[in-house]
Amino acid sequence: MKFIKKSPADTDNLESPQKFEAFFLDYYPRIKGFINGLLQNAEEAEDISQDIFALLWQNRGNLKLIDNLDAYLFRIARNAVFRHIERSLLFQNYQSWQTSDDHPEHCETEAELDAKELELIIAIAVERMPAQRKKIYRMSREQGLSNEKIARELNISKRTVENHLTQALADIRKILLLVIMATIV
Repeated sequence: MKFIKKSPADTDNLESPQKFEAFFLDYYPRIKGFINGLLQNAEEAEDISQDIFALLWQNRGNLKLIDNLDAYLFRIARNAVFRHIERSLLFQNYQSWQTSDDHPEHCETEAELDAKELELIIAIAVERMPAQRKKIYRMSREQGLSNEKIARELNISKRTVENHLTQALADIRKILLLVIMATIV
């Protein structure tokens, strides 16, 4: 991915629909790919990317004030992903609270709440995994099966199981890092 520092003169031209369209066609695939890499969900990446460019179109007059358009766009995309994850977590947390037997008068410790939130974040990360990786992760972590047993049951090599588990843990770490960064920012 190449980063180009845009001069204010380059961004002045974005006020015309034709120039903004060329800008959109150049940057949209890159922004969408970046977001999809973070979320591992093409549909959500497309929605967020479209929202970003709609916002940029509405505020295109202010783009001439930006010195480094690449850095600005990717920062907007990163922050949009953080907000999306936060909203998803809040929504899922609220839904699970509504359906649980917990009542408002039941006071939980902060550690219990943190543990539940961590479980929820991991569950979200697991749900976003490809089917085979999700299956292998669940067989390993939830059913407690060994890598050899998983390999035999799925008729794949032990090394393939290990690779899937390594990638699953990397996916979980990526989501956890995003959530941590979102709470700091």
